[in-house]
Amino acid sequence: MIKERVITVLKHSGLKLPQLEEQTGISRYTWSNLKNPAKSREIKAEEIEAVVALYPQFALWIVSGKIAPEAGQISPDYEKADSNLPNQNAG
Repeated sequence: MIKERVITVLKHSGLKLPQLEEQTGISRYTWSNLKNPAKSREIKAEEIEAVVALYPQFALWIVSGKIAPEAGQISPDYEKADSNLPNQNAG
């Protein structure tokens, strides 16, 4: 499940493989293999740590599937839903 949540974060980020390689130091080919559903390779701790370093707000969700918005720990779906709410501080 962690692998699937990491892939969800990567898709949500919109980063292209070269950008992901540049920001994490992990080869674009490694990321491509990880995201490829035809490949059944396990995710490595190094890859999880790299994604958490880029998106610390998703750390709890990546490892547990849980969120704690009060602590700034959300999921990509929560972030998307929250951005669709009207800004209550406006005006």
